[in-house]
Amino acid sequence: MKTILKSLLAACLLAFSAAAAHAQPSIGAGYNNVVMFGGEGETEPLDIPLHGFYIEADYNLRLWKGLGVAPGLQYEFVNGNIDEGMNFQEHYLNIPIDINYIFRISDNFGLGVFLTPSFNIGLASQIKYGNEKLDIYDFLGQVGEVFDIDKPYSRFDFMLGFGVSVDLFRHFRVKINYDLGLVNRLSRINRHEGTDTIEKITMRRNHLQIGLAYIF
Repeated sequence: MKTILKSLLAACLLAFSAAAAHAQPSIGAGYNNVVMFGGEGETEPLDIPLHGFYIEADYNLRLWKGLGVAPGLQYEFVNGNIDEGMNFQEHYLNIPIDINYIFRISDNFGLGVFLTPSFNIGLASQIKYGNEKLDIYDFLGQVGEVFDIDKPYSRFDFMLGFGVSVDLFRHFRVKINYDLGLVNRLSRINRHEGTDTIEKITMRRNHLQIGLAYIF
């Protein structure tokens, strides 16, 4: 049994070493556009255009031929005007796992496709009006306490994204991806007793990202 375990451990270490030998760390940044959906069926976009940027770093492990997995970290910022003089801002820390396949056309050119599940944590969400600031998480939390609803606006989201990339000159990658928000951020309100007599409240967010990464 010990021999079998040692053999399995050696095989795992060998596989990891082989993947690490072909690993590609990268850093990148780009434009970020968020569209929020709400209401019945969650098909109507809310009239809150949000634009911003993202900064990310990942570590792509090449598994087989062009197939790779790249866990990473991403900071995301968006803001937009709700009304005249009233600005809405959000900050997120995202943990994406990029499952990708790169078609290497030549040494200096490649095309890629990827599927990316991502866990998202809301760091801050606020409304600014002049010199005044309103923290959305704190404010809705206080409102929720009145109705005995714990954290009515969730900080956590889970998204599923897909996209394409172009590799240029070995070290540069242009990426375009669209991510679908799978979590109703206001679901706690719907689960509260008494809300079955009113229209269900829903809100999800999708985002489009266009950026450039440097591959080491």
